[in-house]
Amino acid sequence: MAKLISNSKSIWLLIVSLLLIGSGIYVLFNPMTALVASALVAGAIFILMGFGYLFDFRQCRSYMCLAIGILDVIVGIILLSNLGITAISIPMIFGLWCLFIGITQFVAALELKEEEIPFGNWLLAAGLIGIIFGLLIFFYPSFGALTITFLMGAYLILYGVFELNRYIKN
Repeated sequence: MAKLISNSKSIWLLIVSLLLIGSGIYVLFNPMTALVASALVAGAIFILMGFGYLFDFRQCRSYMCLAIGILDVIVGIILLSNLGITAISIPMIFGLWCLFIGITQFVAALELKEEEIPFGNWLLAAGLIGIIFGLLIFFYPSFGALTITFLMGAYLILYGVFELNRYIKN
């Protein structure tokens, strides 16, 4: 009986790994469909993150938390309100979000540096990377769209290969 359960788990693992690999390939060859799906998921995630920051504002009293929370909720509502337009404009929205978050992190890092908090340099680096990435996407939206879909497709394929490897080793 234990061998039967083990084999059925392996079969499900094989099915999941093949579905992940197939989904990754589909995403790479259908970037607009992937952008619509990512707009839906991103909208929900942005709203959840925004409420998380707003609830965190009550404890940390940092206006950075309040600003990011409000921005995330607004971006989430925009993403969910019209998925077709969002799919076309998601690189610009994502680029602007990266730029805003990068600037916010950069300013917060400068404030932390004055207080000599050790992780301020990491926040400064993250802010600079966010600003550069946001500007790249803002000035080259097709770069943003291709980057988003390529990363999504590559992740699904790699995750599927990982699960396929687990199936083979079982």
